[in-house]
Amino acid sequence: MHEKKYKVGELARRSGISIAALHYYEELGLLQPERHPESGYRLYGPQDLVRLQEIAVLKAMGFKLSEIGGMPTETGQPRGEAWKSALLRQSEWIDTRMRELAAMRKLIESSLFSIEVNREVVLEDMADFVRQLGDFDSSRRGEARTAFFTGDELLRLPQPVETGAATEVWAALLHRLRESLHRPPDSPESLELARDLLAYAAEAFGGDEQLLERYWTFVRPGADESARVYGLDAETSAYIEAITDEYLRRESEQ
Repeated sequence: MHEKKYKVGELARRSGISIAALHYYEELGLLQPERHPESGYRLYGPQDLVRLQEIAVLKAMGFKLSEIGGMPTETGQPRGEAWKSALLRQSEWIDTRMRELAAMRKLIESSLFSIEVNREVVLEDMADFVRQLGDFDSSRRGEARTAFFTGDELLRLPQPVETGAATEVWAALLHRLRESLHRPPDSPESLELARDLLAYAAEAFGGDEQLLERYWTFVRPGADESARVYGLDAETSAYIEAITDEYLRRESEQ
Protein backbone atom coordinates (compact mmCIF):
# COMPACT_ATOMS: atom_id res chain seq x y z
CA MET A 1 0.00 0.00 0.00
CA HIS A 2 1.28 3.45 -0.89
CA GLU A 3 2.35 5.32 2.24
CA LYS A 4 1.22 8.89 2.75
CA LYS A 5 4.06 11.41 2.54
CA TYR A 6 3.96 14.94 3.91
CA LYS A 7 5.86 17.98 2.72
CA VAL A 8 7.42 20.04 5.50
CA GLY A 9 4.66 22.70 5.48
CA GLU A 10 1.87 20.12 5.72
CA LEU A 11 3.65 18.22 8.48
CA ALA A 12 4.14 21.47 10.40
CA ARG A 13 0.41 22.24 10.19
CA ARG A 14 -0.64 18.73 11.21
CA SER A 15 1.87 18.31 14.04
CA GLY A 16 1.87 21.84 15.42
CA ILE A 17 5.68 21.91 15.13
CA SER A 18 7.12 24.86 13.25
CA ILE A 19 8.95 24.45 9.97
CA ALA A 20 12.02 25.98 11.58
CA ALA A 21 11.93 23.37 14.35
CA LEU A 22 11.57 20.55 11.82
CA HIS A 23 14.58 21.84 9.93
CA TYR A 24 16.52 22.13 13.19
CA TYR A 25 15.64 18.54 14.13
CA GLU A 26 17.02 17.48 10.76
CA GLU A 27 20.25 19.41 11.35
CA LEU A 28 20.66 17.59 14.67
CA GLY A 29 20.07 14.25 13.00
CA LEU A 30 16.83 13.64 14.89
CA LEU A 31 14.83 13.47 11.65
CA GLN A 32 15.95 12.08 8.31
CA PRO A 33 13.29 12.95 5.72
CA GLU A 34 13.43 11.66 2.19
CA ARG A 35 13.92 13.98 -0.76
CA HIS A 36 11.65 14.08 -3.78
CA PRO A 37 13.73 12.77 -6.69
CA GLU A 38 12.73 15.64 -8.98
CA SER A 39 11.86 18.68 -6.85
CA GLY A 40 14.15 17.96 -3.92
CA TYR A 41 11.34 18.72 -1.44
CA ARG A 42 11.56 17.08 1.95
CA LEU A 43 9.08 14.23 2.33
CA TYR A 44 8.11 12.87 5.75
CA GLY A 45 6.59 9.43 6.30
CA PRO A 46 5.31 7.27 9.19
CA GLN A 47 8.79 6.72 10.65
CA ASP A 48 9.22 10.48 10.99
CA LEU A 49 5.88 10.80 12.77
CA VAL A 50 6.98 8.10 15.22
CA ARG A 51 10.21 9.96 15.82
CA LEU A 52 8.39 13.26 16.32
CA GLN A 53 6.21 11.64 18.95
CA GLU A 54 9.31 10.33 20.72
CA ILE A 55 10.90 13.75 20.63
CA ALA A 56 7.75 15.40 22.02
CA VAL A 57 7.46 12.87 24.87
CA LEU A 58 11.12 13.09 25.81
CA LYS A 59 11.15 16.90 25.70
CA ALA A 60 8.13 16.93 28.02
CA MET A 61 10.10 14.65 30.36
CA GLY A 62 12.92 17.18 30.50
CA PHE A 63 15.43 15.65 28.11
CA LYS A 64 17.56 17.97 26.01
CA LEU A 65 17.61 17.59 22.23
CA SER A 66 21.28 16.61 22.41
CA GLU A 67 20.39 13.81 24.84
CA ILE A 68 17.51 12.62 22.65
CA GLY A 69 19.87 12.43 19.69
CA GLY A 70 22.09 10.01 21.59
CA MET A 71 19.27 7.61 22.42
CA PRO A 72 19.05 4.44 20.35
CA THR A 73 16.37 3.93 17.72
CA GLU A 74 15.40 0.77 15.90
CA THR A 75 15.46 0.76 12.12
CA GLY A 76 14.76 -1.79 9.45
CA GLN A 77 11.60 -3.09 11.13
CA PRO A 78 8.17 -3.56 9.56
CA ARG A 79 5.92 -0.54 10.01
CA GLY A 80 3.75 -2.06 12.76
CA GLU A 81 6.75 -3.36 14.70
CA ALA A 82 8.48 0.01 14.42
CA TRP A 83 5.47 1.78 15.96
CA LYS A 84 5.23 -0.85 18.68
CA SER A 85 8.93 -0.65 19.56
CA ALA A 86 8.84 3.13 19.68
CA LEU A 87 5.77 3.24 21.90
CA LEU A 88 7.24 0.62 24.24
CA ARG A 89 10.44 2.67 24.51
CA GLN A 90 8.42 5.75 25.37
CA SER A 91 6.50 3.82 28.04
CA GLU A 92 9.75 2.53 29.55
CA TRP A 93 11.26 6.02 29.59
CA ILE A 94 8.15 7.36 31.33
CA ASP A 95 8.26 4.55 33.90
CA THR A 96 11.91 5.34 34.63
CA ARG A 97 11.19 9.05 34.98
CA MET A 98 8.24 8.36 37.28
CA ARG A 99 10.50 6.29 39.56
CA GLU A 100 13.08 9.07 39.57
CA LEU A 101 10.46 11.70 40.40
CA ALA A 102 9.04 9.52 43.17
CA ALA A 103 12.54 9.20 44.65
CA MET A 104 13.03 12.96 44.39
CA ARG A 105 9.71 13.56 46.11
CA LYS A 106 10.74 11.14 48.86
CA LEU A 107 13.90 13.16 49.49
CA ILE A 108 11.92 16.39 49.63
CA GLU A 109 9.52 14.82 52.14
CA SER A 110 12.50 13.59 54.15
CA SER A 111 13.85 17.13 54.25
CA LEU A 112 10.52 18.43 55.52
CA PHE A 113 10.39 15.62 58.05
CA SER A 114 13.87 16.49 59.31
CA ILE A 115 12.78 20.07 59.94
CA GLU A 116 9.64 18.81 61.72
CA VAL A 117 11.68 16.53 64.00
CA ASN A 118 14.46 18.98 64.79
CA ARG A 119 12.35 22.16 64.75
CA GLU A 120 15.15 23.70 62.70
CA VAL A 121 17.25 23.12 59.59
CA VAL A 122 20.02 20.61 60.27
CA LEU A 123 22.80 21.28 57.79
CA GLU A 124 24.15 17.72 57.97
CA ASP A 125 20.74 16.34 57.01
CA MET A 126 20.31 18.82 54.19
CA ALA A 127 23.79 18.05 52.83
CA ASP A 128 22.99 14.33 52.89
CA PHE A 129 19.71 14.87 51.07
CA VAL A 130 21.45 17.01 48.44
CA ARG A 131 24.01 14.23 47.92
CA GLN A 132 21.24 11.68 47.45
CA LEU A 133 19.58 13.86 44.81
CA GLY A 134 22.34 12.67 42.49
CA ASP A 135 20.77 9.21 42.41
CA PHE A 136 17.04 8.99 41.73
CA ASP A 137 16.87 5.24 41.05
CA SER A 138 14.38 4.34 43.76
CA SER A 139 14.18 0.74 42.55
CA ARG A 140 17.56 0.02 44.17
CA ARG A 141 16.49 1.55 47.47
CA GLY A 142 13.93 -1.15 48.10
CA GLU A 143 16.13 -4.14 47.27
CA ALA A 144 17.30 -4.78 50.86
CA ARG A 145 13.77 -4.62 52.22
CA THR A 146 12.48 -6.96 49.52
CA ALA A 147 15.26 -9.44 50.30
CA PHE A 148 14.56 -9.37 54.06
CA PHE A 149 10.75 -9.51 54.21
CA THR A 150 8.33 -11.94 52.59
CA GLY A 151 5.81 -10.66 50.08
CA ASP A 152 3.02 -10.89 52.64
CA GLU A 153 5.07 -8.99 55.22
CA LEU A 154 5.86 -6.24 52.73
CA LEU A 155 2.14 -5.70 52.20
CA ARG A 156 1.56 -5.44 55.95
CA LEU A 157 4.44 -3.08 56.75
CA PRO A 158 3.39 0.47 57.63
CA GLN A 159 3.93 3.14 55.02
CA PRO A 160 7.00 5.42 55.34
CA VAL A 161 6.46 7.81 58.22
CA GLU A 162 7.60 10.85 56.23
CA THR A 163 4.14 10.88 54.67
CA GLY A 164 0.60 10.22 55.81
CA ALA A 165 -1.43 10.91 58.93
CA ALA A 166 1.17 9.50 61.33
CA THR A 167 3.85 11.99 60.29
CA GLU A 168 3.31 14.53 63.05
CA VAL A 169 2.98 11.85 65.72
CA TRP A 170 6.23 10.12 64.77
CA ALA A 171 8.05 13.43 64.30
CA ALA A 172 7.01 14.47 67.82
CA LEU A 173 8.19 11.13 69.23
CA LEU A 174 11.56 11.44 67.48
CA HIS A 175 11.93 14.98 68.79
CA ARG A 176 11.25 13.74 72.34
CA LEU A 177 13.79 10.96 71.84
CA ARG A 178 16.44 13.45 70.79
CA GLU A 179 15.67 15.53 73.88
CA SER A 180 15.75 12.54 76.23
CA LEU A 181 18.90 10.63 75.25
CA HIS A 182 20.70 11.88 78.36
CA ARG A 183 18.00 10.61 80.72
CA PRO A 184 18.30 7.22 82.47
CA PRO A 185 15.91 4.51 81.24
CA ASP A 186 14.05 4.41 84.55
CA SER A 187 13.33 8.13 84.72
CA PRO A 188 9.62 9.13 84.66
CA GLU A 189 10.15 10.96 81.35
CA SER A 190 11.82 7.93 79.75
CA LEU A 191 9.10 5.56 80.94
CA GLU A 192 6.36 7.85 79.64
CA LEU A 193 8.14 8.06 76.29
CA ALA A 194 8.48 4.26 76.19
CA ARG A 195 4.74 3.89 76.77
CA ASP A 196 3.96 6.29 73.92
CA LEU A 197 6.45 4.56 71.58
CA LEU A 198 4.94 1.14 72.26
CA ALA A 199 1.43 2.50 71.69
CA TYR A 200 2.52 4.06 68.40
CA ALA A 201 4.19 0.84 67.26
CA ALA A 202 1.19 -1.29 68.21
CA GLU A 203 -1.09 0.89 66.10
CA ALA A 204 1.35 1.15 63.18
CA PHE A 205 1.80 -2.64 62.98
CA GLY A 206 -1.78 -3.54 63.82
CA GLY A 207 -0.74 -5.35 66.97
CA ASP A 208 1.46 -7.80 65.03
CA GLU A 209 4.32 -8.15 67.52
CA GLN A 210 6.21 -10.67 65.39
CA LEU A 211 6.27 -8.36 62.36
CA LEU A 212 7.26 -5.46 64.62
CA GLU A 213 10.20 -7.48 65.97
CA ARG A 214 11.34 -8.39 62.45
CA TYR A 215 11.05 -4.77 61.33
CA TRP A 216 13.08 -3.62 64.33
CA THR A 217 15.76 -6.19 63.50
CA PHE A 218 15.85 -4.83 59.96
CA VAL A 219 16.04 -1.10 60.79
CA ARG A 220 18.24 -1.22 63.89
CA PRO A 221 21.77 -0.23 62.82
CA GLY A 222 24.91 -1.77 64.24
CA ALA A 223 27.29 0.24 66.38
CA ASP A 224 29.31 1.45 63.39
CA GLU A 225 26.46 1.68 60.88
CA SER A 226 24.51 4.73 59.77
CA ALA A 227 20.77 5.02 60.33
CA ARG A 228 18.64 2.93 57.98
CA VAL A 229 15.53 4.93 58.86
CA TYR A 230 15.77 8.65 59.45
CA GLY A 231 16.37 9.42 63.13
CA LEU A 232 17.04 5.84 64.24
CA ASP A 233 20.81 5.89 64.57
CA ALA A 234 22.66 3.44 66.81
CA GLU A 235 22.47 5.67 69.91
CA THR A 236 18.76 6.41 69.54
CA SER A 237 17.95 2.76 68.82
CA ALA A 238 19.86 1.60 71.91
CA TYR A 239 17.97 4.15 74.03
CA ILE A 240 14.63 2.98 72.63
CA GLU A 241 15.46 -0.62 73.56
CA ALA A 242 16.59 0.39 77.04
CA ILE A 243 13.51 2.40 77.92
CA THR A 244 10.99 -0.02 76.40
CA ASP A 245 12.66 -2.99 78.13
CA GLU A 246 12.47 -1.12 81.45
CA TYR A 247 8.85 -0.15 80.85
CA LEU A 248 7.81 -3.70 79.95
CA ARG A 249 9.72 -5.13 82.92
CA ARG A 250 7.80 -2.86 85.28
CA GLU A 251 4.53 -3.71 83.59
CA SER A 252 5.13 -7.43 84.04
CA GLU A 253 5.78 -6.96 87.76
CA GLN A 254 2.46 -5.26 88.39
